[in-house]
Amino acid sequence: MNPFQAILLAVSVSFAWSKSKELECATLRLDFATSSTTFTNCLSKNIKPVHICVGCAEYYTAVSQSFENITKSSNCSDYLLDSDNAMVIRRLWDSYSNMWNSARCRTCSGLQQNTSDYFKELTTQTLLCFSNHNYSQVCHSCKVQYENLTDTFKALSDKGYVCADLADSMNRTAELWSVSYKCGRTPVEYVPVVSMTFGMLILPVSFYLLLWKFSS
Repeated sequence: MNPFQAILLAVSVSFAWSKSKELECATLRLDFATSSTTFTNCLSKNIKPVHICVGCAEYYTAVSQSFENITKSSNCSDYLLDSDNAMVIRRLWDSYSNMWNSARCRTCSGLQQNTSDYFKELTTQTLLCFSNHNYSQVCHSCKVQYENLTDTFKALSDKGYVCADLADSMNRTAELWSVSYKCGRTPVEYVPVVSMTFGMLILPVSFYLLLWKFSS
């Protein structure tokens, strides 16, 4: 092989590696954008009543995996996560992760351990009792079911097993009991659903910023 052929081969190999790296990064970026879109859409559809921890668990897992794939890429990690043009990926992932953790979704999404089935059964029983009795009978006839529900909620809360889905469900049931049926108020410790909801509201904006950044 003469010197000219050696140089030509070196340039060809370098160009092929560059194109391969470019394709890998584009694929990882598209995968994250796609999974982000799906997750964000799920959040918007399950925000009221709050059903994100169970309803969106698989989509959160997908976007988590796509972000992890980026961090593990020796060719694309720095480019996609730390360059000025792509810091939005890291920021968007941070907002997803912070929202998911602040809503304590892992405690009732099945991603770790599902400890909320009994609470859901009690909620169904309590609401069924409400619907099966006249307005004037609810406070007396459904007291046992409602107290069992609130006691279970407090016990789960003390153990850290109350996610936003359960907190929102308890909040709605407590509102029926105390406001609609005027049966008295029972103090309950709620997960900060309001701040979690605010976090979800800014996600679509962040995502469109992501698309704008990538298209520029």
